[in-house]
Amino acid sequence: MATHEQIMELEHRFWQAMREMDIDAAVALLDERSTSVSSWGIHHFGPDGYRAMAQSGGARITAFELSDARVIFPLPDVAVATYRARQSFSMDGKDHEMVVYDTTTWVRKDGRWLACAHTETPAQDAAAGS
Repeated sequence: MATHEQIMELEHRFWQAMREMDIDAAVALLDERSTSVSSWGIHHFGPDGYRAMAQSGGARITAFELSDARVIFPLPDVAVATYRARQSFSMDGKDHEMVVYDTTTWVRKDGRWLACAHTETPAQDAAAGS
């Protein structure tokens, strides 16, 4: 069974891949069928769909910090990670900072942990950086 630390290391690797625009590294951590829900809407995608989203997006993560993490294992091959993320990003030539609460569901398939669902909720006072 995986540990809290191992799942959060996967989370960190995914965020790092986004920051570095390493689309292949991000895709390697995704399940064949994935979904995300955020203030931008609901998205269902596979590796090719993620690749297209990442290449066409006008936003880019420039820094991040994950905190208050907790991982639960409802089944041996399922992990749900919850955490607070402070993210700095550029969008349309402007710099922004936002605090969000995230959840990622990871599934183990053929010995590999893959992200299959991700939610992101902006903190109520995100503009103030709380």
